[in-house]
Amino acid sequence: MFTNRSVVVVIVLTIVTCGLYSLYWYWKTMNEMYNAGGKSLGNLSPAIQFVLMFLYVGGVVFAINADDNINAVKQQRGLTAADNKIIYILLAVIFPIALLALVQNEMNQLG
Repeated sequence: MFTNRSVVVVIVLTIVTCGLYSLYWYWKTMNEMYNAGGKSLGNLSPAIQFVLMFLYVGGVVFAINADDNINAVKQQRGLTAADNKIIYILLAVIFPIALLALVQNEMNQLG
């Protein structure tokens, strides 16, 4: 369902490539989450969400969708869902690389 990626490798590649790897990671992650959880803020396709990443609002949209889709997958598996939207939104605005790490960690746990 979710691709397991090392959180450390995601962070290191993002830093080494000056953020280019994060764009690839966002693209793959948006598609995986949309396919697994089926939730999207405003029914936006992953392609539209990716385009929004080039605007400041894209990180916030990603944070909301990531939380919704992770919780949807948890509910499908009978696990307890946690509402992390506020944390994800704050990280998307203040410290985006930490958001990558948290979301990838959640995906690894569910993968």
